[in-house]
Amino acid sequence: MSSYSTETSRSADARIAERAGAGSSVALIVPTLLKNMIGAGIFSLPVGLRHASPIPGLIVLGTIGVLSASSYWMIGYCCISCSVKSFRDLWNMVLGPKSAWIIDVTIFLNGWITLICYIILIGDFTTKSFEGLLGADHILARNRALNETVITVFVLLPLSLAKDLQRLAYTSILGLGVLVYVLFLVIHDSILNSPAEISQDVPLCEWSFGIFEAIALYCHAFVAHYNAPKVFSELANPTLWRWTLLVGIAYSVAFVVYAEFAWTGFRRFEWSVEGNVLKNYGPQLNILIAWLGMGFSIAFTYPLVFNSAREAAINLTLMARQQMSALPLLHRVMNAPRFQQLRHGSLGSSWQRRSAQLTGLLGPSPDSPNHKLSQKPGTKTTFLLVFLTYAVAVRCEDVGVVNALAGSVMGCMVCLVLPGLLFFNTARMQQRSRVQTGRGLQEALLPKGLAKVTVSQTTLLVAQFAGMLIFLSGLVFTIVGTVVILLHHWK
Repeated sequence: MSSYSTETSRSADARIAERAGAGSSVALIVPTLLKNMIGAGIFSLPVGLRHASPIPGLIVLGTIGVLSASSYWMIGYCCISCSVKSFRDLWNMVLGPKSAWIIDVTIFLNGWITLICYIILIGDFTTKSFEGLLGADHILARNRALNETVITVFVLLPLSLAKDLQRLAYTSILGLGVLVYVLFLVIHDSILNSPAEISQDVPLCEWSFGIFEAIALYCHAFVAHYNAPKVFSELANPTLWRWTLLVGIAYSVAFVVYAEFAWTGFRRFEWSVEGNVLKNYGPQLNILIAWLGMGFSIAFTYPLVFNSAREAAINLTLMARQQMSALPLLHRVMNAPRFQQLRHGSLGSSWQRRSAQLTGLLGPSPDSPNHKLSQKPGTKTTFLLVFLTYAVAVRCEDVGVVNALAGSVMGCMVCLVLPGLLFFNTARMQQRSRVQTGRGLQEALLPKGLAKVTVSQTTLLVAQFAGMLIFLSGLVFTIVGTVVILLHHWK
């Protein structure tokens, strides 16, 4: 895949031309991108300033915002250059289908960790709510594990088993309203009740390894990169300028919201701020509304995230089966005469029954004409995955720690490593095309009309350097951040 053929370029031009006048405006897509980006992870941002100290923390927040916006823009650029509309198609075209399993691993792990955070937050919000409603001595106010168990069994599991999730779109809108309410609540309370001066025992500028824990939290907050191809495909007249404008506005607004919320939350509670800043508040009426609203919102968001994580797990299982069936040794064993006799003899019925059970759990064989990677999985798979998320979440009480680990392990991967790798390889493909054809890759960057835009050799070298810089930064943040977090919390 060192170059694009003339036929590919023409088909790309045709597809771009067909939808050049369709799609949504920048003003309509920016709120959608912000909704995908700003979520429950925002409640851990104030503790990031505690780990890094305020001034370095805000500097790091801005730096991660710039890197995240750049990597998000890179994905859109790759989609434009390759004329694709999904992350998987982009990966297959740039890096090849043999390594596409990395996408499913990333989706599964990112979703699984997010679900763990959701159950921890549900435990936080329900326990604090019962404390305010029933009193501090009530069993539901003292036993968060009981609350998490009841919610998981009677709410999360049935929702995860539901076949139709379309009705949850209305709860997503309500959840967005609750999140906006909580943002204004924390900011307003900080303005009214923060101490006049910062305490002397709170260092404003102290550089330490805690910065890497803050980086992990911030990467987790800025992640929206899976949706970049979809957002790009919905943009009307997708020129380079309009894509840059969209990314610039969305990430600038996100940075302002994050910085304001992180600072006001830290300013309000200073060194005592918790991993979930809402746990610092007492059971006043407005706080009770926030706790109950966030618990409700997260509970009904859980199945939406769970659905994609479950599908990725099924994809990985089917891919593993396909690879195992292709092994020469396994193929010879399966077709050996003795094995066939056992299979069709006294053990035949047992074998068929177990095969049917396995097929019912995992779906049809990848070689089957009816095989679909996105096939709806069975009840056993759902029970297993829900239990795995619950089993980990019930042993954790600090969502800030889990968010930090999610950011260092998966946030940096999704936000920096994978986009940098895709952009680097796209620029390298363009450079090879330029060397081989002498005119450079014709890109679908259409300022007006269907005029082609070619990229110079120097620009492509700079692009490769930028992609590699993003890639290496993500690797460093992943490795160092994970080590720092583990040493800090499990020493």
